[in-house]
Amino acid sequence: MVIRMSRELSRRGHEVKLITHPTSWIRKFDEKYLDLVPAERVRITFMEYIPYTFTRTAKIISLFKSGRIQLAHAHYALPFGVSAYLAKQAYGIPYIVTLHGTDVLKLAKIPSLKPVMKLCLENADAVTTVSEYLKKQVMRRLDISREIKVIPNFVNPERFRVKRGCGFLRRVFDIPRDNFVITHISNFAKIKNTLIIPDIARLVLKEHPNVTFLMVGEALCERGYDLEELKEKVKKEGLEKHFRFTGRRKDIARILNISDVFLMTSQNEAFGLSILEALAVSVPVVVPKVGGIPEFVRNNRNGFLVKKQNIEAYAERINRLLDDSNLRRRLGANAKKTVEERYTSDIVIPQYEGVYRSIIE
Repeated sequence: MVIRMSRELSRRGHEVKLITHPTSWIRKFDEKYLDLVPAERVRITFMEYIPYTFTRTAKIISLFKSGRIQLAHAHYALPFGVSAYLAKQAYGIPYIVTLHGTDVLKLAKIPSLKPVMKLCLENADAVTTVSEYLKKQVMRRLDISREIKVIPNFVNPERFRVKRGCGFLRRVFDIPRDNFVITHISNFAKIKNTLIIPDIARLVLKEHPNVTFLMVGEALCERGYDLEELKEKVKKEGLEKHFRFTGRRKDIARILNISDVFLMTSQNEAFGLSILEALAVSVPVVVPKVGGIPEFVRNNRNGFLVKKQNIEAYAERINRLLDDSNLRRRLGANAKKTVEERYTSDIVIPQYEGVYRSIIE
């Protein structure tokens, strides 16, 4: 989302400097609209390295002093918001913090980090969250009463739309011509709860043996992710011919265009960006009724909401969609309309611009 937002702001004429630590995957993105400013690790003799928090702070200060930025926008309170806080303390640089979920829902549970997060947010010139649910969690978990503005995630409708000519991906992923495609997109973190997907698949396949489950994404690291265990479970239960693991993909919109149903099984989601992307491409979704998801998914209108961990309910909703093409079309049309009315870049980006102007002016 940070890259997507930077790209959209740049297209609207703003100068955006994306301060990040050097990683191979971020440089795979189209850099036409991305001015990457790397904050490298600096090794010194008496410690392993200077933490990124300090090198990021130094980059913010350097860009501000050179007149290349007017404010800092930190995504996540930790660690990025702390860098912006330090820059403000040193040079009065205004900053905004956008909370996406992980910092509040996970890191705020750690007693030693909670006061740091609170300090960062209370000193910010503006704080935004991606959902009403997350706003309430911030105020409750961090005991914060300041103004918090909700600005949701978004998609660019030019990138995420119904497209023709995506059928070649069926050949790429070796999906039989007549198979339905159930797609899941995530990083397979434990909170995504993906180990129940083979259990859901077994129930679906009893009624619809012509189904392929397309698993898109890759784990960010070895610990705290279920991807390899999921692959083992699929193999152990003899479901390999019904599953495809694609790894990280850039062509998400095309993949969604060959999908009949989008499946998400998370235990919690502050928002659920991949769900929004599926809606934009008119794909009906079967997703858990948790976190911020019910704010934009309406049960039996643009998708189905299911009680988390209810494997039978997930399978029943998927089977209902596969049985009824008219239902898929109705929910898909409503899904696209949901995005067009509230969640496009042309609707959301001006909300951030309004926050920037209120700080700078």
